[in-house]
Amino acid sequence: MNKQLPSSLQEIQALYPYQFSNPVLGVAVAKGWMPVFAQLCADIDQLLGADHFGFHWSQVKEKFGSARFYYRFQGRKSGTRLDIQTPNGVWSQHVPAERQIRTERDRSFQEIDQAVLKLTMAAEVATQRVCLLCGQPGVADAELGYVMVLCPGHQAQRREPAGLPRDFWETL
Repeated sequence: MNKQLPSSLQEIQALYPYQFSNPVLGVAVAKGWMPVFAQLCADIDQLLGADHFGFHWSQVKEKFGSARFYYRFQGRKSGTRLDIQTPNGVWSQHVPAERQIRTERDRSFQEIDQAVLKLTMAAEVATQRVCLLCGQPGVADAELGYVMVLCPGHQAQRREPAGLPRDFWETL
């Protein structure tokens, strides 16, 4: 584990350029979630070692109030991710790609793929408890439209009629 994590997306990209070499749709990380994402990138880098298996982020975004981390391995099939909003919360399922194991390297890749999935899912769960603005402990706030994980202070600020304009909150 890194003692000093990068604090901006630019710093993370400079440390792990291969992880951002081929983004499909883009990477957007809320300021409060930056430490979670920085740790995730560091953990994946340590897991992959010298052979990066063509790993790269295809999309990083907010969805249903928490972060979603989508990735690909160049030249290899990954599974499909399903996220569905239900009355009881978000249901998330990873559907593995059909794979035939042919070599020891394929087995190794499957283990790596599962380990990366486990790391990304844990990081997503972590963002469900962290204010997206400041990084302090937070809870999901859905009272004013979009679901956002906010600390008590930012929840109060969001509800303040004379506070920040509504479009500020909608663009987070």
